[in-house]
This record gives sequence, structure tokens and C-alpha cells, in this order.
Amino acid sequence: MTDQELITFFESAALPETLRIDRATTQLDVKGAVERNIGMMQSSPKDGNAKHRLMQIRHALENPYSGPAIPKL
Repeated sequence: MTDQELITFFESAALPETLRIDRATTQLDVKGAVERNIGMMQSSPKDGNAKHRLMQIRHALENPYSGPAIPKL
């Protein structure tokens, strides 16, 4: 997926306040995180961290995590 396709996806996506990405990760302030990561992706295109995080968020929006949480000690 290209950078422009990711940006287009998030422009039209309905973003929740919080999003469970996987068993150990919950993204708070999803809209703010998406905006920050898009900005970082555009300012430094060779750094793949922001694009990776956006792909994680996109995957979690399309396939919500429904497994168990990490047990509390």
C-alpha cells in the first residue's frame, strides 16, 4: 500500500476514540495518532515506523481484536 493510499483511507475512515490493536496494545486518541503518523510519514519517507503504525491501525479497524486481554497480576 502506498503512502497516498493510506492517507486516502484515513481521510474517509470513522476513527474511534480508543482502539485495541492487539493483545498488548491499545491506541488512545486514535485521530491524533493518525494525524501525527501521517505527518511523520510525509516528513521522513525513508523512516518506515509511522507507516507501520498506520498499517497496524488500519488492520485493527478492519479486523477488530477480540481475543483475551493480558491477565492482571
